[in-house]
Amino acid sequence: MEVLENTKSNALKLLIVDDDDVDRERLRRMLSKSDIETNISEASSVEDSMLHLNSGEYDCVIVDYRLGLNSGLTLLNNIRTTMDSHCAVIMVTGLGDEEVAAEAMRLGASDYLVKNQLQSPQLIRAIISSVHRAEMEKKLHDMAHYDSLTGLASRPLLLEHLQVSIANEESAAVAFLDLDNFKPVNDNYGHDTGDYVLVTIANRLKQITRKNDVLARIGGDEFVLLLHDVESQEECSKFLNRLIELVNTPIELAAFDCHVQVSASIGVALVSNDKLDADTILRRADQTMYQAKNMGRNNIIFFDPEEERRLYARRAMLQAAERGIALNEFELHFQPQVDMVKQRLIGVEALIRWNHPTLGFLYPGDFTEVLEHPTTGILIGEWVLKEALRQHTIWHQKDLVVSVNIAPAHLLSKDFVQRLNDLLNSMPDFNPKLLEIEILETVSISDIQHAVDVVQACCKLGVQVALDDFGTGYSSLNYLKKLPLNTLKIDKSFIQNVLSNKEDSAIVICVVALSKAFKYKLIAEGIESLEHQQALIKLGCHFGQGYFIARPMQPHKMTSWIESYNNHTLH
Repeated sequence: MEVLENTKSNALKLLIVDDDDVDRERLRRMLSKSDIETNISEASSVEDSMLHLNSGEYDCVIVDYRLGLNSGLTLLNNIRTTMDSHCAVIMVTGLGDEEVAAEAMRLGASDYLVKNQLQSPQLIRAIISSVHRAEMEKKLHDMAHYDSLTGLASRPLLLEHLQVSIANEESAAVAFLDLDNFKPVNDNYGHDTGDYVLVTIANRLKQITRKNDVLARIGGDEFVLLLHDVESQEECSKFLNRLIELVNTPIELAAFDCHVQVSASIGVALVSNDKLDADTILRRADQTMYQAKNMGRNNIIFFDPEEERRLYARRAMLQAAERGIALNEFELHFQPQVDMVKQRLIGVEALIRWNHPTLGFLYPGDFTEVLEHPTTGILIGEWVLKEALRQHTIWHQKDLVVSVNIAPAHLLSKDFVQRLNDLLNSMPDFNPKLLEIEILETVSISDIQHAVDVVQACCKLGVQVALDDFGTGYSSLNYLKKLPLNTLKIDKSFIQNVLSNKEDSAIVICVVALSKAFKYKLIAEGIESLEHQQALIKLGCHFGQGYFIARPMQPHKMTSWIESYNNHTLH
């Protein structure tokens, strides 16, 4: 487990490596002339010195260039490449060879001294300077590789270990952990208490993490575990459930005489043989953690490649939609709404279509996620409103209502009413009473009071409001009383079976009575035959739309249809 420790004493711990007893003694005498307190060990070979270095930490190694059959450069290279040591290394040699000096410095030597020119003050200065520089380098390394608050590994060190696991094709797992209830701790008790909680959680994670695993803190309340030797997903899940239990244990805040409790959401990505890099695996675990977080607290979810493919497809569709707006790939079709008794056109519903460059002609059901997206969906919704009103002005129909579907994210977005008001003001020839916004019963209930406030503000602008797909949601009568509606639209699922299903017929009768009680206009959707139309008129529903009346059509065809329908009804 990666933790940061400082085991140095006040005395400088030095290791002299030289195969000549006389030279080692000479260096000892030089060091004895200094006031600096030292603790000196000696070695006569590369192998002997590695034993010393592996058994303890040294501040500085003074190594001779020639060590019997070996070179001091071999020891220097071992220290810098195979050992987790940041000690200073001073190369001492009887040669004044610049190439040797350059190679020593390239391999990480702190200094290079020539024996026959060496005096005690020069050696002391070299040691002090090299140790100081090594300490600074270690501090910089630790700042980059360890978390200053908890002492755990930071992202760079975690990624280094993860990349090694990938290269060695180890059976490992990356568990990305995010604390669920941490923000209230900071807000209610202050950041010092928040830090205390983080350190407490870090210490608990250290207790349960094995020595060969890597534990890191890579964000405010985000921890990552690199778990080695993971035999199965089930084994990993059992371990992480124990870990969650440990995290859930209440933490005492003595200063406030209370306890706080946090929970954790964990996303896990297994290290597979897909030849992925460390960043990609960590990103997978991170994304999966957010899925776990969206499900609530204390959840563990393992990365699912199919889910990633769905996310990529969704992202690609959103990006395509944003390009589509700029490239005018969207268009509106319009479906008539009529008074079936008087054979009179009362309105049209604007329905979006997408001429996708590769997928072809798409209906709203093919890109629902785009329409409901809190950013892209709003951009499209704004375009639909503007285009519908622009088209309405072309028709010059004074009593024709144009209905526009408004997605929940669009309706509840910031400044929706202000933007709608600006649009209406930009079209002074358009009567706001001829615009009807349709909201879905199934979703508007998610934030009832906000929806009520927005709808009431829209009504003050003169805009009409319809509740779409009525009967498929959970609207209470109290909700209907609060919401200033003008129109109810019966969902087509009830209309399609009204001829054969007594229950659906009874539902239509009840909705008709309800609309009369609340003085709503009632429109039936999905009328597909003359028999459906006649049945609905008999049940008291006089307004409708559907394929029997007319299919959705492009604006120029709608223009011709309006003229033809009006001429037909006149005769």
